[in-house]
Amino acid sequence: MTRLGVWYDFRNPARWRRPWPELYRETLDQAARAEQLGFSSIWLSEHHFSEEGYLPSLAAVLGALAMRTSAARLGTAVLLAPLHHPLRLAEDLAVVDQLSGGRLDVGLAPGYKPDEFAVLGVPKGERGARTDETIEILQLAWRGERFSYQGKHFRFDGVIVAPPPVQKPAGRPGPPIWVGGSSLAAARRAARFGTCFMPDSGAGRDVYDAYRTHVTAPARVATNRVLFAADSRDKAWEICGDHLLYQFNAYRQWFSAAGDDDSHGEELTDPSVLNPEHYYVGTPDDILAAITESQRRLGYEELVFWARPPGMPIEQSTASLELIARHVLPALSEGAAP
Repeated sequence: MTRLGVWYDFRNPARWRRPWPELYRETLDQAARAEQLGFSSIWLSEHHFSEEGYLPSLAAVLGALAMRTSAARLGTAVLLAPLHHPLRLAEDLAVVDQLSGGRLDVGLAPGYKPDEFAVLGVPKGERGARTDETIEILQLAWRGERFSYQGKHFRFDGVIVAPPPVQKPAGRPGPPIWVGGSSLAAARRAARFGTCFMPDSGAGRDVYDAYRTHVTAPARVATNRVLFAADSRDKAWEICGDHLLYQFNAYRQWFSAAGDDDSHGEELTDPSVLNPEHYYVGTPDDILAAITESQRRLGYEELVFWARPPGMPIEQSTASLELIARHVLPALSEGAAP
């Protein structure tokens, strides 16, 4: 069985700008509705200093979701570890775990946007080491006991994080930690620390295999895609095409600024060229077939997808969610995806 989770970033692009209170209210309402529809989890991602207001405050919105939901897991996909002080992070996340009754999952990654590191005064070249130390400190802090730590970037003696988290899975205190990323380095980091692994949609089979080969803890893998449903494939693309192109081109610009390879060249204007291995857009049957095939190849336990693409009216994104809930979720729970 493959679980499905919804994913939000609260973007508010100028092209489709909504009053901010409305955007937040509508999106929180939809997230609560997603739990009622049967989706297993609700995930948030963060970025900083963007004009579109990409969600900058994960703990605040996680706290709001903890009050609006009762069963769905709440997660970060992902939190940018080097941009946070690990002790403050441990405190914030422990409080969210308390508020949610032990429903928090913590996905984190090193980040990549140069302007975020520059504005916050964190050398980008230290992002990997700071991420490693953050994982170590979270695992120590969530024991609920005084501890000391001596690393390259963080050092302190006899500190305690209270309250502790509710969760203590498999004898390891604190919420499950998921390392995100699509690289072999990300897979090795997750295996080295014995965490769960959340490869991005672009990760190849070799990345999944690297994690499973080297992790000594029980292997847990989730991933992400773009899902959007309508009564026909053409109708689905007609509704979501401009919003997905906006999202793709924004990420392309960020990756380019970060110095990552950009094989796509100029800004895309035709949604038909978006990779169907990443974009599951069409009828519920189309989406189910795509999930079934990718899960067969990659063996993930959960797939997380953007519930409200940037700028999309809430009515259109909710209609897609309801179609997926009505037709895809029951098929997955019955084992249609092996």
